[in-house]
Amino acid sequence: MSPHIALYLKELKGIRLVSAVLVVATVAIVLVVLNDASDGGVHASMVLLFLPYLSPPVLAGVLIHSITQEWSGNTQHQWLALPVPRAALLLTKVAAVLTLAAAVFLVDTFAVHMIYEQVLATVEGFLPPPGFPSSRSAPTGFDAQDLWAAALSMYGSITVLLLGLGLAAATLKTVASRFLGLITVSVFLGGLWLTSWFAPSVTGMIGTLETGAMYNPNLAAAFDGYLYMTFMGVAFGAAGIFIFDRYADA
Repeated sequence: MSPHIALYLKELKGIRLVSAVLVVATVAIVLVVLNDASDGGVHASMVLLFLPYLSPPVLAGVLIHSITQEWSGNTQHQWLALPVPRAALLLTKVAAVLTLAAAVFLVDTFAVHMIYEQVLATVEGFLPPPGFPSSRSAPTGFDAQDLWAAALSMYGSITVLLLGLGLAAATLKTVASRFLGLITVSVFLGGLWLTSWFAPSVTGMIGTLETGAMYNPNLAAAFDGYLYMTFMGVAFGAAGIFIFDRYADA
């Protein structure tokens, strides 16, 4: 087995408890909502489906803990001595957390999709049938494919941004000996401030990408912002990897 795969599986095992809690909680929410919606009506419990989409801050905390526990558990010597590049040590932890994020997203968005289809079918029952779109296409033109694309863009970009900030904060904490809590707060607040400060100019340039196959009038207004947050998340993460590679010490 490749050492990278073995390390990835080890990291998955390391977060198995929080993974089980998040996935089971998401599945429970989905089951409750789908059970309530089985009568074809609209229920207040459907709002619960938005809760799993609020998990990115939790995922960032999981990533930070996964990295810093190597030092708090005094296992950093063995970890840093593994026969893989230092960047791979961090990226396998990120990959494990992203796997958890993907599981939460797929389970929750599947339920949102089912509810969306049901609502469309209910709406169509009150509209004249001739020429009306099928149950897979809303009167506004926002169909199931757009729903998945919008949900993935929103959840994915926020997750990447916060994981990037979490990676930067965690690596700074590994090279510092004091003010560790302040470092985390400063990185997140400073990173979010930088992200908002650069947003107007950068999103204007990204807007030129909203043509061709990727263009959809329902998603175009938000696409540049989601792409920008993803870019910033990758940039913060890359900065964290650079600091870790150069300055982290057992």
